[in-house]
Order: sequence, then C-alpha cells, then structure tokens
Amino acid sequence: MNKKPILYDIKITTGIAIILVVIGHLASRSEVGIDAYVNFKRIIYKFHMPLFLCLSGYIAYYTYPPIRSFKDYSIFVKKKVVRLFPAYIILSFVFLLGKYLFVNHTNVSEAIVDVLFYPSEGSSGFLWYLYVLFMYNLCMPFIDFAVRNYFLLIFIVSLVISSFMPLPNLFSLDLFFWYLPFFLFGAYLDSKREVYVLSLQKYGVFALVLFIIWIPLEYMGLINVPKNIISFIAIVSFFYISSIKIERNLFLEKIGDKSFYIYLFNTMFMGASSILFIKWLGRDVFYSKFYYFMPLLVIIGVLLPILFHKYVISRIPVLKKMIK
Repeated sequence: MNKKPILYDIKITTGIAIILVVIGHLASRSEVGIDAYVNFKRIIYKFHMPLFLCLSGYIAYYTYPPIRSFKDYSIFVKKKVVRLFPAYIILSFVFLLGKYLFVNHTNVSEAIVDVLFYPSEGSSGFLWYLYVLFMYNLCMPFIDFAVRNYFLLIFIVSLVISSFMPLPNLFSLDLFFWYLPFFLFGAYLDSKREVYVLSLQKYGVFALVLFIIWIPLEYMGLINVPKNIISFIAIVSFFYISSIKIERNLFLEKIGDKSFYIYLFNTMFMGASSILFIKWLGRDVFYSKFYYFMPLLVIIGVLLPILFHKYVISRIPVLKKMIK
C-alpha cells in the first residue's frame, strides 16, 4: 500500500502554531509590568488553539483509516488510547506531585477527580487538549460521515452550539463543543485539499490583510472581534502563508513534526527556568527585564522538549512506549 504524500505546508503551519502556543505560555496574564506581552498574549489566545485544533482535525482526517466494522473501530480507538492517554496521565500526575510538594493545602483526592473528569481544572489544565483530542478521535466515524455528506449543516449546528449553548466542563464537554467547528473545518479542508489550495492562492491574501489590520487594532483595544470569528480569519491566513512558501522551511517542518512533545513539555521547562531566574535575580528584576528573557524562554520551550524526548524519554523503554 502506497504511503500518503507528506504535507509540508501543514507541517509548517503546525510549526508556527506550536511556537505561538509556547509564546502564550511564557507568563501569566495576571503579571504586572509586562503589559505589552500581556496584550500580545491576549491576542494570541484569541486564535492559537482554534488554529491548533483545525490542524488537528486536518491531520486526523488525513490519517484516518477506512473503518468498515466494529473491529476496525476498536483497533483505531486502541491506537489512540495508547497514543494520547499515557502522556496525559503521566504529565497530569507529575504536575500534581509538584503542586502537592510546593503548594500548601493541595487536596489530592479532588485533584485526581479533576484529572479524570474535569481536565481543564486539573493540576495541568493545558493538557485538556489531549483529553479533547481523544474524544474527537472517538467521534471520527461520525466526523467522516459529516464531512462526506452533511458538512455545512453539521458545521452550522456546531457553531450554534459552541456560540450560544452553555455546557458543563465535565469531561471537558464545554471545550469539546467550543472547538468542534474548528476540528470539523480542518477535516473538511483535507477532504477538499485540491479545491481549497486553489482558493487560497486566489483569495487567501484578503484574509491575511484582514488579520494584519486586526492585530494592532485589537492590541490597542480599539476593537474586540469575537474569538470564533477572528479564529477562522487567522486559520485561513496561516494556511495561506504556508501555501505561498517559496521553498521548504526545514526548521518549521521539524518543529511541526515534534509539536506533540513541545506541547507536552514546554510549560515544564519554561516554568522551571523562570523559577530559577526569579530565584537568581529576584522577581522584580526578572519581570523588569522580561523582554530580554523572552527569546531565551521561547528557545527553551521549543528545543528542550525535543531534546528531552530524544535523549531521555526515547532511552527509557517504559517511557518510550508510553509517550510516543
């Protein structure tokens, strides 16, 4: 069976998206004295996860195998369990241990319940993505049916649900349905790849111009475009940027390839580094010089997870098997 061709534009877009995720994790939005970063982070948070979920939907649909029986489905689900849940559980409990050791009055039993049933409230809330991605994969037969037959109808219904229906955070249902339109959109783009690539070449520049105009206006507080609107403009813009590349970008392709490990470990490495800098220099000095530390922290958040997986995780058989 011939392998599917490598989608270098999707790799590049994924590389850009994960770098934005890392930048968004550099510091808390509640920190004072770094107003420019806080405003920039507010802008990033309006579109970076919708972009990431759209790419996830695209890749999930591109790699989705034909499922013709319950046996096929059970094999597919088992692979996703092995791929996603060990990393989710291990990292959640690592962060829970850290919280227990360094944060007073940590309720361990409550924290365990959060990890299992309320991922965004858990000891490592950012890992909700893995939890929700697994749920999307459970729904892939339905998503495949929707993309092939009733995409527009189901896409509109998902938009209405995400925009107007409050949902509980039990099993991250609120996040599942809020990001569902972006995941569906990514899957649909893959199903129409030839058409959408041609459309991007003709009309993608208009989305990019709108996106570029929006950034300074939003940054200065002159406008406040709803997240679910600007996200689609951002998605088309970044897909367009990747589609007009003159030549392959090996760096961004590599980052895109390793985005899973960067997502898992960037917060751990950047958080530890920030703590060390603060202990060494003092909190006031660290945040007064924060913009000098930003490039270093981004490099730490992008490269150290890759090196950690290559030289540590992959050399410990049990971890190599569980974090793939």
